[in-house]
Amino acid sequence: MTAYPGRALLVLVLLVLVSTVLAVSPAQAQQNAPAADSAEAAAPRPDAAQPPVSQPPCAGEGRNCPVLDLPAFLSRVLRSNPEVRSLRLEDDRAVARIQDARGQFDPHLVSGYEYKTQAGKDKLNVLRTGVTLPFNLPLSPSLLVDYRRGLGSSIDPSVGTTFDGETSIGLALEPLSGLFLDKKQATLSKARLEPRRVNALQAEERNRLLLDATKAYYKWVEAARKQQINQDLLDLATQRRDLITRRVRSGEAAAIDSTEAQLAVANRRERLAAAQQTAEKAEVKLAAFLWTTDGRPDAFAFAPPPSIDLPETNGLDRSAATETARSRRPELRRLAVKRQQTQIEERLATSQQRPNLKLKAQAVSYENGPMDVSDVKVGFEIEQPLFFRSSRSEAERARLETQQIRLKQDLTRRKIEADVDAALVDLRQARRRVEAARERVRLARRLQQAERRRFEIGESTLFLVNQREQSFAKARKSLVAARIDVARAYAQVQWATGTIADSLSPVGLSVN
Repeated sequence: MTAYPGRALLVLVLLVLVSTVLAVSPAQAQQNAPAADSAEAAAPRPDAAQPPVSQPPCAGEGRNCPVLDLPAFLSRVLRSNPEVRSLRLEDDRAVARIQDARGQFDPHLVSGYEYKTQAGKDKLNVLRTGVTLPFNLPLSPSLLVDYRRGLGSSIDPSVGTTFDGETSIGLALEPLSGLFLDKKQATLSKARLEPRRVNALQAEERNRLLLDATKAYYKWVEAARKQQINQDLLDLATQRRDLITRRVRSGEAAAIDSTEAQLAVANRRERLAAAQQTAEKAEVKLAAFLWTTDGRPDAFAFAPPPSIDLPETNGLDRSAATETARSRRPELRRLAVKRQQTQIEERLATSQQRPNLKLKAQAVSYENGPMDVSDVKVGFEIEQPLFFRSSRSEAERARLETQQIRLKQDLTRRKIEADVDAALVDLRQARRRVEAARERVRLARRLQQAERRRFEIGESTLFLVNQREQSFAKARKSLVAARIDVARAYAQVQWATGTIADSLSPVGLSVN
């Protein structure tokens, strides 16, 4: 076998070095990925570099548990909930898509060798190696660097060369399709929009998770407060039963009064058990949102706050809230990015309705090095469907999809306005319910106190006292429900305007 000349080896080494240097690494792709909204891009990831929240011991049916307020609860949810961690993976997936699109512009190295002997002589001895480097530029240019050596007695004359071989350097263009948009450019342009789409999707799912967690939190607080009201009723009935029992034993009251007092205790104990069941179920559902930083369900050992502070809602205005929702709701941002991607597909389909013309020009050198140009090699190739049915079909499909997304945007805007209006109505009516419930509690307390005084002086019956106490308890429960509805409606307003995560930004959350 004939040995390789030193010049051929030098060219081969240079081609390998060029392909290695020009290759794009995943880290470069991530650095070049377009930034999403500035606030979100600067925000650290929810579960990154966050100190674990210590779990204090809790003893005895929630009495010695630390109080869990809403901001602390939501912060824990966003720090370690698996759904939030799953959303984080979308960032890496978007970067991978950009990397994949950039891979279409990576240099390609093609090398081959074929050798055949017959009767001790070289019949075929062909070496070919080359690098093609496409550029993301108009006209779709590609740099071509080739080395070829063809020897042997039976070699095709078009492939045969001298012992030193031949080196060619040139350029390939696609002037018709590449002048506007080609498939590789379209794929990269769509991939560059992926981080913005993923960002909007993460914000949408995060806001939904926060709303669900907030509703579960207020349901837990409401159930705990109503359980406490039932416990107060039972304590009153128990004290009165003991008092009446002593009076019956001393002959100061009829035996039927003791039976009636015992019945009231039994009824209130049954209602307390039902309230405890509701509170425990609400606690179980709330605990499902809490996870440890290592991905395990967290033990729930917290007590609800003693009261719920009503949010300040005097500054809420419909027009301002609607404008905020239009700019902050992630659904609109996600559809806007999707529309841009579809428009790229539409432009690509239109560009593909032109003939695919490929031009190639190369300078060829033989013996004195690659820079010593001896000949020029040019050529062209044209490929064209006769009817362009596929490309016209793709263009029509992309046009219809763009129109469909435009309609979805209009529908989403209207739905967002309806969400804001409905949330404001709920908030306004819940405020009115609180005022009415407060008046009801005031009057029910007055009736209860008056009925107790009448009972103590013998002018009323145990039945009426129990009725007044039940009415007062119902009024208190109604006030609790009304206050919870105000807080729940305010959370709904925050979700409808896309600002539900704003107060959580100190723990490293994106808020846009």
